Amino acid sequence: MAFRLPGTRAVGCLLIHGFTATADEVRPLGEALSAAGFPVVGVQLAGHGTSVADLGRQRWQDWATSVRCAITALETERVVVVGMSLGALLALHLAGGEASRPIAGLVCCGTPLRLHDRRLKALRRLYRIPGVRRIGLTIPKRGRDISDPVLRAQSRSYAAIPLAGVVELLALQDVVAPLLPRIAVPTLILHARHDHTSPVANAARLAQALTAARVETQILEHSWHVITEDVEREHVARTVVGFCERLAGENTRGGS
Repeated sequence: MAFRLPGTRAVGCLLIHGFTATADEVRPLGEALSAAGFPVVGVQLAGHGTSVADLGRQRWQDWATSVRCAITALETERVVVVGMSLGALLALHLAGGEASRPIAGLVCCGTPLRLHDRRLKALRRLYRIPGVRRIGLTIPKRGRDISDPVLRAQSRSYAAIPLAGVVELLALQDVVAPLLPRIAVPTLILHARHDHTSPVANAARLAQALTAARVETQILEHSWHVITEDVEREHVARTVVGFCERLAGENTRGGS
């Protein structure tokens, strides 16, 4: 569920979870950031943590509204936006548009600029058939994309994916793609080499599309898609904390 954690630094962190998951997916990372002094807000996206049917009723704009509302809960002037999977797309959408306060940096984890399963494009065509949305079709999941079976069993998400939600995610991909050249804030890109959901090539594709003077990319060798919960989650947390600390230090030296 949505969470808020204390901190004393002048830069806050907004954490956004992935598709069909909950804010618990990014809470361990939030706790590490809070322990390092960063105020943290973890957003719960519309239609998540409720029911598959509820998720199927949401549009991508509803998820973006969840993010815009959550950022207002941070009292810091500047914000680092951290997103996991769908959360990374929403972080890029926020940075490429009009945020309510300055974005100091981005952390994009497992960014699905493109998805592994090309059959999803065919599903979008199916969705255009009149009446299909009302049927509420769902796609069974084979479990979370986490390498460790114990961690996979502990991870919370829906057991099925609403077709309507997949179509909205694909629509968000189309919206975000032309925004990427506008994004010039420092960005950390983290991606697992063996990601079965979002091909690792997305990391290089994202790095090349951004216009930021500083883009750091790190490929993880042992995790699968959900790197904030998988076997390298502590390394991910240390890397994100270090990135945020560098940004906070630069802001201090700059007098902001």
